[in-house]
Amino acid sequence: MRALHHIHLRSRIAVLALLCLPAFVTAQVLPLDSVLNAIATAHPDLKAYDARIKAYDAYATGARALDPPKIGGGFFMTPYNTMYWKGDGMGDPGMGMFMLSAEQMFMNRGKRNANYDYMRGMSMVDAQMKTAMRNELFSMAKMNYYDLLVLKKKERILMESEALLDYIIRSTEIRYTYGMDKLNAYYKAKAMLGDVQNMLVMNAQEMAQMRVALNTLMARDKDAMFDIDTAYTVRPYETAPIDTATIAASRSDFRAIDANIALLRSKQDLQRASLRPDYGIKYDHMLPFGTDPNQFSLMGMLTIPIAPWSSKMYRSTITGLDFEAEALEEQKNALINQAAGTLNILRERIRSKQQQLDLYDKTIVPAMRLNYQATLLAYEQNTDELFMVLDAWQNLKVAQLARLDLLMELLKNTVEYEQQLEIR
Repeated sequence: MRALHHIHLRSRIAVLALLCLPAFVTAQVLPLDSVLNAIATAHPDLKAYDARIKAYDAYATGARALDPPKIGGGFFMTPYNTMYWKGDGMGDPGMGMFMLSAEQMFMNRGKRNANYDYMRGMSMVDAQMKTAMRNELFSMAKMNYYDLLVLKKKERILMESEALLDYIIRSTEIRYTYGMDKLNAYYKAKAMLGDVQNMLVMNAQEMAQMRVALNTLMARDKDAMFDIDTAYTVRPYETAPIDTATIAASRSDFRAIDANIALLRSKQDLQRASLRPDYGIKYDHMLPFGTDPNQFSLMGMLTIPIAPWSSKMYRSTITGLDFEAEALEEQKNALINQAAGTLNILRERIRSKQQQLDLYDKTIVPAMRLNYQATLLAYEQNTDELFMVLDAWQNLKVAQLARLDLLMELLKNTVEYEQQLEIR
């Protein structure tokens, strides 16, 4: 029995060593906020939106520019026969002249301002779309981060199980030598140990996949090693009030629809401004070849877009844009209604998962642990069989892993809730 006591003591020390091992790992610890900040600054999709926003802002700076001036020069009312160019000194002053011409059109100021507002409106739409994309990327990162968090907790449970089974197998080998245990129980423990080691391999593979996914979202080296902060807080969304005004104000994709509606209104203003006339001026200076004096021509120009054959296009476009804006408004209302329904469903799921998790924390897992401890004690005192210990341990492990699966569902529902309201 003294040998059994020494094995028991060494196994307990081994378990403590395995539990303390992560404390000495020097991998960089990335809190969730650090991951999200890295995504916000480095993800290529967000950088692409930044570039498009800058492009539209650059376009807007030139939206108020005037048309370029036109200059020209050439012969005006000049005969082909050059003999007629010069006068004959007998009263014929000569024919033909060389003309210099300059022309400038002045676009209506209201049209230029409307064009500027339209370009700025396109920039605002992309700004809201960037925020919506960032919210989607944040949600993906949270899902992967919480997956990794739960997998690390599973790894801890499996490592504890591996150390425990190793202790039981060593203990059984000695007890069998003294005829105190059965060989079939020993093989059952060996099979369970192999199953746990297989679960550890699969768990490690999934953890590696989550790290690659997070590194990809952060636009880093895909093989870069890091650790995560396993502390977490479940926010009480199951009691949060839900109203459509909050949903409409918090979602950037809804604000993007508003920006698109504003863009359509800006396009309408541009069409209305197109009904206003543009002005121009043209100056011609003529240098005659003969004895006639220099001459000039000064003309003012005015476009007439309100003519029936030209205004019909502008007016029909204005009417069509009204219907497009109405369609976007109804689309927004439909999405708000859908989001409200989704949030209510998620709130009920969060409430249910939280209640189930409380039952696991307060009743199921503690009871399973006490059952296992009592069975193990009875086994060490030779009043119970190894099969009972293995069954008690198996039930405890299943309960602990089921609790972690439930925690993962709760965290994912929380992430989905935060995605609906763009809560970071």
